Amino acid sequence: MEENKVCFIIIYNNEFLCEECISYINSLSKPDGFEVEIIPIYSTENVASVYNKAMKQSSAKYKVYLKQDSFIINKTFMEECLGIFKRNHKIGMIGVIGAESLPPSCFWEDANDEKKYGSLYCYNQNGVDIATGANNRNVSGEINHDCVQVIDGRIMITQYDLIWRDDLFSNSYYDIAQCFEFSDAGYSVAVPRQHKPWIISDSESEDRKCPEGRKVFLKHYGTKFLPKVSVLIPAYNRPFYLELALQSALYQSYQNIEIIIGDDSTNNEVEKAIEPYLLEYNNVSYYKNETNLGLENWYKIYDMANGEYINFLMDDDLFHFEKIEKMVNKLHSHDDVSLVTSFRELIDESGEVLSSKPSTRLFFQENTIINGKTFGSFMLSQTWNIIGEPTTAMFRKKDVKRFGFYHEHKFNVINDFATWLSLMEKGDVVYLTEPLSYFRQHSGQNQANPKYKVLGIDEWLCIINEARKNGFFENDLTFKETIINYIKSSLDIIFFYQKLKLDETLEVHLVKEKLVSALDELLVK
Repeated sequence: MEENKVCFIIIYNNEFLCEECISYINSLSKPDGFEVEIIPIYSTENVASVYNKAMKQSSAKYKVYLKQDSFIINKTFMEECLGIFKRNHKIGMIGVIGAESLPPSCFWEDANDEKKYGSLYCYNQNGVDIATGANNRNVSGEINHDCVQVIDGRIMITQYDLIWRDDLFSNSYYDIAQCFEFSDAGYSVAVPRQHKPWIISDSESEDRKCPEGRKVFLKHYGTKFLPKVSVLIPAYNRPFYLELALQSALYQSYQNIEIIIGDDSTNNEVEKAIEPYLLEYNNVSYYKNETNLGLENWYKIYDMANGEYINFLMDDDLFHFEKIEKMVNKLHSHDDVSLVTSFRELIDESGEVLSSKPSTRLFFQENTIINGKTFGSFMLSQTWNIIGEPTTAMFRKKDVKRFGFYHEHKFNVINDFATWLSLMEKGDVVYLTEPLSYFRQHSGQNQANPKYKVLGIDEWLCIINEARKNGFFENDLTFKETIINYIKSSLDIIFFYQKLKLDETLEVHLVKEKLVSALDELLVK
């Protein structure tokens, strides 16, 4: 290995561009005592394989891998790169633009602007422009670089030779994979602090549209950069449905998921059903409660969750296979969003799709970000949980201390809505129009139990009043319209009981107390 040698490796399929790229290299100032080598390789095939071939061909310690249309315009390019390497031997690779962390989309360009570093000139239809969204930190001072997780593949400079993963990738993902390979080897990846961009490029970033390449990349590197999602399944005496629910979580396109099952069943049928999965999958945890815990089972598995993001999965519901991936992308790219939900479809006991109800219909025709308090006020006014059941929504664990609480009030029937409302106080809501979950309708679920409807009368009035104290509702008129709709929905429940001849179980005193209280709220000036 020759310590005083820099090799420029150019992959090309256009001789004119290659010659221009070489002319820019020849115009660079050369450090004293250093030799410069240029290896142009014609290829339209596997880029990673070509880079490996050239790497083995050259004895230079320092290598610059660049595309034919990446032109180095910083005359002191070599001196500055060598300075960074010599000041910090832990830095294995340098690029001119990159991101602090790779977003779940696998496009470094999708990172928030404050997490991007560096700059470059690039051609577009209007001429030459600086790549947008890059944050070039203060270039003065002793530190002349920023460490990142990934860099752009248009130019990559190394001081150590690591094999490019041509066994996995060809013309896509090989560059960001190389960033992770350097990290795994104990080296850092850096972006120089540039007064002005060091290169001008006529190419776009590496093509990330190859679905097979992305699938391979996520399989090998997903757990290294994807935030962990905890899928929490409270189970109760439904082994057949539970197995289907578990499969829908295991077969997600997203690669960094832990699944925690809290079994509150009165028998061991659930345990028998999932035993093969526990043997096959190391990301599935199972706990059987010695005694029935009810909602405490939910709190128990919530406390066990290690994920940055939380998604409950009811043991009779199902996930769409891209649900987790699409929701994580939204939370990761929008810091001001506290809750992501989607259209959900109703299914019957056999999994056949049913017609939507008013509260489960498609509410927007395109993906929409809504102010949390505005959306929360609307849902309160309709006494509808438009966000959906626990299966439907995803949120950050740091934003919810206790699931099922709104401030200090515990809710048993509308525990999901109470959680959504607390999140809507913190930020906006993303509503996705795709059906990303499936809410099963059957006779064994709590919603079909008449006692829950009466308990709901109590809890809805409580949460409406508490929400008013915490900034929901634009004015008194909006609040009173909400009370009127609450009274109407309560009367519908009473009619439901009478229709089914369940008057004796109506708990008249509780219902009367809440309706009188609601009327008092309505008549106060």
